[in-house]
Amino acid sequence: MRASMLLAATAASLAAIAACASSEEESTPPTAEAPPAPIPDSGLPDVDVDVADADGDTRLPDCSSAGWCVTAFPDADLDFRDVWPFEDVAFAIADSASEGVKFLEWKKSTNAWEYIDDQSQNRPGAFASAVYAPNEDEVYFASGPSSIYRGKRGVPPETKWTWTRTDLPDAIVGHSASHEHGRPYSSAMRERVPVMGVWGFDTANVYAYFSNTIFRRDPADGSWSAVYTVSDLDAASEHAFFVSAAGTGPDDMWFVGARDRSSALSTNLHCPLVVRKTAAGWERIADGVVGTSSSAPCAARAGTQRVGNTFSGWLSNVGRVSATEYVALYNGRSALSTASVELTHIRIGDSDATDGGSAITFAQSAVPLKLGVGSGPPNAAHSLWRGDGETWLSAWGLVLRGADDGTYSTSTLSRDGTAVRASVRRVRGTSNQNLWAVGVRHAFHKTIP
Repeated sequence: MRASMLLAATAASLAAIAACASSEEESTPPTAEAPPAPIPDSGLPDVDVDVADADGDTRLPDCSSAGWCVTAFPDADLDFRDVWPFEDVAFAIADSASEGVKFLEWKKSTNAWEYIDDQSQNRPGAFASAVYAPNEDEVYFASGPSSIYRGKRGVPPETKWTWTRTDLPDAIVGHSASHEHGRPYSSAMRERVPVMGVWGFDTANVYAYFSNTIFRRDPADGSWSAVYTVSDLDAASEHAFFVSAAGTGPDDMWFVGARDRSSALSTNLHCPLVVRKTAAGWERIADGVVGTSSSAPCAARAGTQRVGNTFSGWLSNVGRVSATEYVALYNGRSALSTASVELTHIRIGDSDATDGGSAITFAQSAVPLKLGVGSGPPNAAHSLWRGDGETWLSAWGLVLRGADDGTYSTSTLSRDGTAVRASVRRVRGTSNQNLWAVGVRHAFHKTIP
């Protein structure tokens, strides 16, 4: 399959495609630390041998033993930040040291990615963040410093994409202009993390989040308006961030994030944040009062619950388990000292007698990452996706597959058993037969259960 693509590729793109589909072992990205100890299935290094130069076909297979298959993309230095798949196409946003922020489309017919942007996104302060597509012909990207781009595919025979941009306002005032509210520093991840995003259900229900505010797009005129803001900040150094969203419709939406006072030099001073939207309106479910020391990082806030065993952390992804349960990725203090990551289970119970609503409870569970503890990147997961009764997690060089009984196993990415030494930024799919794991110089596609 890949050999036919290479033969069909132009001479200018051969080197980049070969680099993208070759060694599983990549250098550490600029913002990360040295890699941790390999996961325990190490073997000989992944090295592709060109068929034309070998006595017989000795190149690596296109897919790992777990069914993760390499895909070709235009430049070898792409750092994929997010992906949104359909059955025959997928969309992704990436950072590139050579090209800047790039938007891409993958097509099943070619098993290759191509650029579809118009370069207008590469402005001062640009960075790649998130993507959402209601259908195969309309797509939204979030790109720093505070922009949402909407793309429309041309009507055949015209296939060129057209793009429009909206810059979201920042409701936090009085802070240093140098603070990046769309890419704050995460003390759990030990790097700046893009947190602004876009998400929705269909063309009429598209939402964005940036800094402390959730926005909704008016489908009639394309304007964006604020629908919820965390305005009760307790200090000039405090910030609130929405990081992820999930739900089934306008009356079942969950947005998660953090209230934070951390910096690159400080301890973990942050509180998990959960906001829910129902037919009755918006409600702050979980929040806290940020403390001033690591011994008391997050105190109770009146009218809300606290989340997490240490009450200090970010909720960085959320997914729907059922009509009465959601699960969120919790990156907190435990990520810095243990070889595990925590999940927060949000459960909607029976009617609450006090207000006629539904009682909501939180519970924590730990998932071992098997990365080892040392000088490498922290034992924190990058993303979570929930589908087909299973929970998928991605981390440094690793994808974990979790069943509902709480057991997790490694879903092998490597095609020869060598540890993949690169960040897997996002795992997302439409089903367990159409799953993507993308990150630094990698874009894996899985089509077997």
